[in-house]
Amino acid sequence: MKQHEENQMAFPGWEEEAPATNGNGRPKSNGHQPGAELAVPQEIDVELHTRTFYKGRQHTGKWHDTVFKGNNMDVLGSMPDETVDLILTDPPYNINYASNRRVKNRKYKPLANDNTGDWIPDFAREAYRVLKNDRHLYCFCRHDTYPEFIAALQDAGFKLKRTLIWVKNNHGSGDLTGDYAPQDEWIIFCHKGRRKLFNGRHSNILHYSKLSTKNQTHSTEKPVELLKFLIGKSTEEGELVLDPFSGSGSTMHAAKEMNRYYCTMELSSEYAYTTEQRRILITQGTLVEKLYEPL
Repeated sequence: MKQHEENQMAFPGWEEEAPATNGNGRPKSNGHQPGAELAVPQEIDVELHTRTFYKGRQHTGKWHDTVFKGNNMDVLGSMPDETVDLILTDPPYNINYASNRRVKNRKYKPLANDNTGDWIPDFAREAYRVLKNDRHLYCFCRHDTYPEFIAALQDAGFKLKRTLIWVKNNHGSGDLTGDYAPQDEWIIFCHKGRRKLFNGRHSNILHYSKLSTKNQTHSTEKPVELLKFLIGKSTEEGELVLDPFSGSGSTMHAAKEMNRYYCTMELSSEYAYTTEQRRILITQGTLVEKLYEPL
């Protein structure tokens, strides 16, 4: 399948050539701590704020292959009913995430909106509305916040089909002396209507290596190969994958490699910038000589 021509958001000061990469295919660090979120240059930070999607703004452009900066509820509110073919997302887990490992310099800032679950029911309703009929949703979560996400998604109209268990190659942190070491994450799999899975039947136990800390650009970043597997099970080429919690752009990366379109949304300036840098990299450094069309 031949993809349509890329139309990217270009910001002042970005170079035309593709950035050098590390062993994980990511841009090498440029003065910031390796693997941490990218620091936003001042002139680009100003541009990002002028481009932020705000409440009440109506988007009249395309949704395919787009990266939006702003509160995802504001962006979703502008999206028509039944626009996307798959929702694949890793939202804040409502756990006030922070590693208990002792480190000299902490790599990541605390995640936004990770200390309250007030937004979950509204998000579930918007997700159901913008998803096409007979389509799927995948939502990463944890065992202790699973009930809250499940209740909201079912109240919104989704049908819970299965919980997938992602088994990592190494374990996480937490209580280092009084608890078992966590080596899994849970993925809620829901239907809106019904759609058959592609490429045969698979176990709900998924074994994919967790990214090494030195190659992460987000504290909870998911491996692209895992995301590609889920995209391949639930979509066909040319369909639109939505990630309302973009983080460092892993879902965008996976969708692009699978010949699917993407639409991502990110509240943080640092991660919106990281996502744009990643998009430049995976599209071989091609930049359009103008800003993205007005929102």
